[in-house]
Amino acid sequence: MDRALLHIEPPRRQEQTLEVAARLEHPDGRRCRLWWRLPAEWEHALTTWADPFVVGLLFPMMQWQTDVRVEGPVSPSLLANLERFMAVWRMWFPERYRPVHIAAAEENEPPRPAGPEQTVVPFSCGVDSCFTLWRHVRGLAGRQNRTIGAAVVFHGFDIWLDQPNADAIYAGLIDNARTILADVNVPCIPMTSNFHELPTLWKHSFATHLVSGLMLLQGRFTSTLIPSNVGYEDLGRAWAGHPLSDAFLGGEAFDVRDDGPECLRAEKIALIADWPEAMRRLRVCFCNPHSAANCGVCEKCLRTMLSFKAAGFPVPPAFGGEPTLGQIRRARFPHRHNIVLYWRQIAAAARARGLGGAPWVRAALAAIGRNRRRWFLGALKHPLIPTRNAVRRLVRGTALSRGQQAKRTREDSEP
Repeated sequence: MDRALLHIEPPRRQEQTLEVAARLEHPDGRRCRLWWRLPAEWEHALTTWADPFVVGLLFPMMQWQTDVRVEGPVSPSLLANLERFMAVWRMWFPERYRPVHIAAAEENEPPRPAGPEQTVVPFSCGVDSCFTLWRHVRGLAGRQNRTIGAAVVFHGFDIWLDQPNADAIYAGLIDNARTILADVNVPCIPMTSNFHELPTLWKHSFATHLVSGLMLLQGRFTSTLIPSNVGYEDLGRAWAGHPLSDAFLGGEAFDVRDDGPECLRAEKIALIADWPEAMRRLRVCFCNPHSAANCGVCEKCLRTMLSFKAAGFPVPPAFGGEPTLGQIRRARFPHRHNIVLYWRQIAAAARARGLGGAPWVRAALAAIGRNRRRWFLGALKHPLIPTRNAVRRLVRGTALSRGQQAKRTREDSEP
């Protein structure tokens, strides 16, 4: 039976940057290549095992639905856990994913790093990653506490390499991250990847992106903590970064755990609110096309600012000021499920503090109602969209609305 082949390429060094890569080749000629670049000073931490690339290329394997042979050593405990991971995703999306058999030229556990056990974490300057870093550095995680040995700031993760001004935005992010991390004496590791070029659905696969890059460093670190963005109150949502599936992305040599799913966002905010450096450089926004600064008006910026107010704390300096009531009421939710849940949690937290009558709370509730009406009307209009577009083409020569046409004209005229 034909199998796909996972081939690990020799590392390449160019000045002070090291590139490691692997190719996944299908018997019918399809192929994809995943590469990672990081400072050469961290070469000592790189693993010689193929584990990181097995994780990073797992979703293409499941989509191709073809068994795989890996040319290189792989941890048998990781392979066993990945069978469970694939089973979870098959249950969630049986029409899209199928578990595949992964065999390796050599199946052995990687050697344990010398010295004390340390954990490497991803860091984005957001609420979840600041919470994970702050509570473990301060020893506030109880029996779950880990020693944080380094933090990785990814380029090509939430900042895509091909988006406008990507390098400038990442430069701002890495500057903020280095300042925050230096405040708690945690080394910062910049790391770049082309993961977005892989044929994957991002909302399903981004946890494998994170773990793949972090697992590259299992020559030095023994575990990672993934800052949780799916809490125990929202376990019904099939989403990458899920507490059920994330734990199956590790093995004996490199443990993977979600951190903080037991905490509501208001609880995370209450913990990090007394960290001045994080409050000055917090970044939650993906909508600012020009820099790593928060735009202050998108749904996520507004939701985060209101979360601080609901928890009884001032809006952090990183947002440049308070939101107006009009901005809150006009907040446009990008999708239905968890966004409404988050805004309702904000309103509930405010009511618990006796702030239920505050104008901004009423504005937040109005935003929830406004978006629910928008979605309802959108569902009513959906069957009529083909007819509407046909009429537009007949009358105007295009299916675009006048607003969309004006926006395209402005974009085309920009230098």
